[in-house]
Amino acid sequence: MKCVRLSDVESSPSGMPCSSREGDHAAGIVRKVLLGEHELPGSVRLSHALLAPGQSVAEHSHDDLFEVFYVLGGQGVLMVNGQSLAIAAGSCFVVEPGELHALGNDGSGDLTLIYFGLFA
Repeated sequence: MKCVRLSDVESSPSGMPCSSREGDHAAGIVRKVLLGEHELPGSVRLSHALLAPGQSVAEHSHDDLFEVFYVLGGQGVLMVNGQSLAIAAGSCFVVEPGELHALGNDGSGDLTLIYFGLFA
C-alpha cells in the first residue's frame, strides 16, 4: 500500500515539466505528481494541478496516451479538436490519443484538478 498526501509533495518548478512525457505546453502551472511514472501498470502518473485565473495549458496532443481529468474546484474551458467545452467542479473528461487539446482558467478563482495518463 502507498499513501501520498498532497501537502507532502513538492511542486514542480515553474516552467519545468513533471516528467519526460510532458513538454513546455504547461509552463508555469503549479503541478504536484502524486504517483509517478511506472508506479501503476499502464499508467503515466497521477497529478494535481492548479491554474490561476488567466493561466492556460497550450494546445498539444499525445499519440499514445489517454488523459483523464477531474475538476476539483473552479471553472475553465477545455478545447478539444477546436471544440470548446465549459468545465467546473465535478466535471470529468477523457482526452483520447491524437486529440489536440488545451485547457484554460477563465474564472475569477483557481482552477484545481487531478489528472492521470493511461497508455493506449
